[in-house]
Amino acid sequence: MRAISALLLLVIPAAAAAHPGGGLIALDANTVIFGDSMYNAVWRLEKGKKPQALIKNFHAHWTRRGLDGQIYSESFQEIGGAAFRIDLTGDKHFKVAEESQVAAPVFAVGKRGELIFQQATHIVERTPDGAVTRFRGAGSVVKGEPPLQQVIAYNWGDDGTLYLADGNHLRRVGSDGVVRFITRIDGQLIEPKIWNATSAPRIWSIAIDARKRIYTALPDIGQVVRIDGDGSQHIVDRSVGGWRVTAVATFGDSVFLLESSDSTNAGQRVRVIRGSGHVELLGQVEP
Repeated sequence: MRAISALLLLVIPAAAAAHPGGGLIALDANTVIFGDSMYNAVWRLEKGKKPQALIKNFHAHWTRRGLDGQIYSESFQEIGGAAFRIDLTGDKHFKVAEESQVAAPVFAVGKRGELIFQQATHIVERTPDGAVTRFRGAGSVVKGEPPLQQVIAYNWGDDGTLYLADGNHLRRVGSDGVVRFITRIDGQLIEPKIWNATSAPRIWSIAIDARKRIYTALPDIGQVVRIDGDGSQHIVDRSVGGWRVTAVATFGDSVFLLESSDSTNAGQRVRVIRGSGHVELLGQVEP
């Protein structure tokens, strides 16, 4: 078996048959898109409607919107896996890179369709014609800050800042391409240990709201943690009934939470926290 990311390695907890991913996109206040590695699809889920498979027989963990406005996903655990641009009509998906050309579990996408991903100790970008260079001319960590672990989440800020997570470290990359440490999130892992857990929590997903507050999903500790502008950390959601939040997204004043069960084959579900504080179930993929 070929070497793959620690995030993507399959470890089977209890009855769970697949390892979920950390990609969630909010199209509007009532519609999201996410990848599903259990039922092998990329889903469009709209409140009050049956989930629609945009692409089937597709083992997706990471799904992301690029700065170009397009939707991207990957099938890196499949034989001949690749990264694709996903057509929202479900008809014209386009392969943008082979797995061997990225060799990373997750990626971001820039304004020109360039793929941005980790290569050893640096962040690089690959243009559609295949040229690979350091991201924004640098792609390296500030001297004296913790070296990069494996990057397992990205998200863009409205100002073009790229946020990324490696292990329990949260970082940002500005216009100069330099990777700067923001904070780390600690916590006690809860039982059962899940999806190739290590000794420390991992930030699986990042979202930023209009107030530039950063939301992070940490399923190892069963929490969603918000980081405010002053650096303070606030727990906004905790695991209940065996459901773990693996991905977060924002739209307006709503925060969307993609959840998977830590012990059963129940399909993924999405809850949403509205600005008023009201929490509702947006929908679920039925087994």
